[in-house]
Amino acid sequence: MAAAAALRYIASRMKQGTLQDDPFPVRRGAAVVLDKKRALIWVHGAAAGLGGKTYYQGKSRIPAPLMITRHHGNAPFRTVADEILGLSKMDWNSFDLYSKHPATIESSNAIARIGVLLERFGPVSYDYRLFI
Repeated sequence: MAAAAALRYIASRMKQGTLQDDPFPVRRGAAVVLDKKRALIWVHGAAAGLGGKTYYQGKSRIPAPLMITRHHGNAPFRTVADEILGLSKMDWNSFDLYSKHPATIESSNAIARIGVLLERFGPVSYDYRLFI
C-alpha cells in the first residue's frame, strides 16, 4: 500500500434534489476500484460520530486515499477494504477514532524506530512482541 499523495477529492451530497459540496471530506471507507489489481480507499476521512454528528480528526486538511495493489488472491476489494479499515482501528494507545494507516504499517514503522535506538546495544536479538 502506498499513499496516493497527489490525489485529493472533495465529497458531494444530494440536498433538495441538487448536488452540493459536502462541508466534510470524503467519508472514511469510501473506495474507487481502478482496475482488477488496484483500488483507492480512504482510511482517513469523515466518520459518523456520536449523536448522528460527523467526526473528522484531520481538521482542515484534505485526506489522501491509500492505493491498494493486489499482488495475488481473488477476494473482492470490498473485503480487502473492510479488513484495512478494521486494522486502522487497532491502536489502543490512542484516543483517536482511527489511525491514518492500518496497524500493520503503523506497528512496523514504530518497531523500526525502536530498532534503530537498540543498535547501540550491539548485536543482541530481542523478541518483537516486547515492542508492541
